[in-house]
Amino acid sequence: MSLKDRLSVVWKNRYLRYGSIFAVLVIVLLLFYRKPPVPTEIYRVARGTYEAYIEEDGITRVKEKFTVFSPASGVMMRLNTHAGDALKKNELITHVMLDYMRPVKSPASGTVLKVHRESEGPIEMGTPILDIGDTTKLEIVSEVLTRDVVGLKPNNNVVISGWGGGTLNGKIRLIEPAAFTKVSTLGVEEQRVRVLIDFDRPKEMGEGFQVRCRLISKQKPGSLTVPVGALFREGESWALYRVVKQRALKATVKIADTSGNTALVESGLNEGDEVVLFPSEKIRDGVKVR
Repeated sequence: MSLKDRLSVVWKNRYLRYGSIFAVLVIVLLLFYRKPPVPTEIYRVARGTYEAYIEEDGITRVKEKFTVFSPASGVMMRLNTHAGDALKKNELITHVMLDYMRPVKSPASGTVLKVHRESEGPIEMGTPILDIGDTTKLEIVSEVLTRDVVGLKPNNNVVISGWGGGTLNGKIRLIEPAAFTKVSTLGVEEQRVRVLIDFDRPKEMGEGFQVRCRLISKQKPGSLTVPVGALFREGESWALYRVVKQRALKATVKIADTSGNTALVESGLNEGDEVVLFPSEKIRDGVKVR
């Protein structure tokens, strides 16, 4: 019997005919109402160095700056020295004339940073004339909140960026012992402490450059970490969605610490696990994802 004859026999059988039609309808409905996999961003958990850090702006400055003042009241001769000029120690800068010409000399070798007074004319004793310093010896001053500075120590590493060039490495030299009050851009009074940072100065950098400092309080190699964007609160605990066989499964994890966008995992995850980043409202336990 040919295939055509067989199909004719089946079609003439009322029960087989209706059953076949019903089965086709069920399959069509299942395909129509089946929810497609939810598109997600997936992260594979790996081991690396966990860094606890804080980020603050900083300003470069000459380590030793000298301000030259007028030694007497009188008439100062016009300066022929300008910002950027190099001076040697005891080099003549100008004269101040009272009853006789009093020379004004450079107290140290360095570069003129700023000229306060250039024109010839009367001048009072103690009036600043210019600033001089060795621009090859710079440091960075970063003003850190007191609640953040407690985790920092001298010799901690600092990653420096945002100055217009590549990333630089530095170390904390000194954390000043006294805090001060500073008003933030939002008008809030804050208690801050100055942190002084040593670094290798690139030749393109001078005094007064604004930089971004990542001050590292601790480093833990071989740590299991996960992006903070994968975590959400589940009561008093942290939770996330693990991806198992293309399905999102809710899991509780224990987080030891967080810093920036990274969380240090204590338990609940293994190396190589895949987790959902930034889970949307469509992500539920057991939902298929891709």
